[in-house]
Amino acid sequence: MIPGDRLVVLCRPGFEGDCAAELAQRAAEVGAWGHARTRDGQGLLEFFPGGHHPLSLLAGRFGETPVFPRQWCAAGPLFEDLPEGDRLGPLLADVDVPVADLVVETPEGDAYRPLARLARRLVGPARGVLQARGDWCPDDPDAVRLHLVLAAGDAAWVGRSPLERSSPEPGGIVRLKQHPEAPSRSALKLEEALQVFLTPADRHLLFDGRRTAVDLGAAPGGWTWVLRRRGVQVLAVDNGALAPVLAKDPEVEHVRADAFTFEPTTPVDWLVCDVVDKPARVVELMARWLRRGRARRALFNLKLPMRRRWQAVEDARARFERVLGEAAPGFSLHIRQLYHDREEVTCYAAPRS
Repeated sequence: MIPGDRLVVLCRPGFEGDCAAELAQRAAEVGAWGHARTRDGQGLLEFFPGGHHPLSLLAGRFGETPVFPRQWCAAGPLFEDLPEGDRLGPLLADVDVPVADLVVETPEGDAYRPLARLARRLVGPARGVLQARGDWCPDDPDAVRLHLVLAAGDAAWVGRSPLERSSPEPGGIVRLKQHPEAPSRSALKLEEALQVFLTPADRHLLFDGRRTAVDLGAAPGGWTWVLRRRGVQVLAVDNGALAPVLAKDPEVEHVRADAFTFEPTTPVDWLVCDVVDKPARVVELMARWLRRGRARRALFNLKLPMRRRWQAVEDARARFERVLGEAAPGFSLHIRQLYHDREEVTCYAAPRS
């Protein structure tokens, strides 16, 4: 049996303290407690919960919609002094549960970058061992995701997680390449958000037909460009200029106006916004649009302060519901720090139905 006295959690380097604060609050909300051991700047922490098994925490309400954790698993102590010729032997010796997926991963911090190649090399052999033993059971409804988290060439954690509460991508990172025609790097943020927040069925249904969108603070047009690639007619609002490819697009209407004072004439399917401003101001703007029926759903970024960033996220969530008022029960708000975000989080607000 895979031991489990802790959660091994991967996050963006520099956000370990914010991640620990989130985990502590999540534990308290389900009647548990715990403490974190962080490794500052390395994108890694261990969280030791009390009163609950780590795997049961992930499977319950604790494990729903994390903000700062990109990847997590229930694990035991770090395996150290692994023999170079047989790292997998000790790591997989106690695995006797059905496994539906396997990820070999490392934290994102600079100290771990040399391990990425080793992680890739171990995937095939590890899966082969599980298949030979009969533990590879992708059709078993009770099967878990197995995690091998490398801390060094001779050290790793072995963990497991429910399939629906962790990422199949190593480190929880959706890696995308910037398209050469994209007007800005910000296009990657929206592309990743659409992959993380929407299922494949959602992406088909929510972008079929003739969809409409408003892009507040659009220039130079990274988010407008992503929407146009999905066939959306876009009203781009910004006093700045759009990239030439968008300025010539007949399905893009450029309105030179301030994002916070612009008033639409008709409701739209999508409201997107990636402006540099205080989180409170942005989240209030998004909530007002939804409350007044100007948009059916919203996808937006919040630029976080340098300190107390988890508190800033919680404050934004509370402010969003307060501004929505009586309409609040009709919407869900999901918040994640994505790989292509920096000092920010991405939010997706949609009708609960």
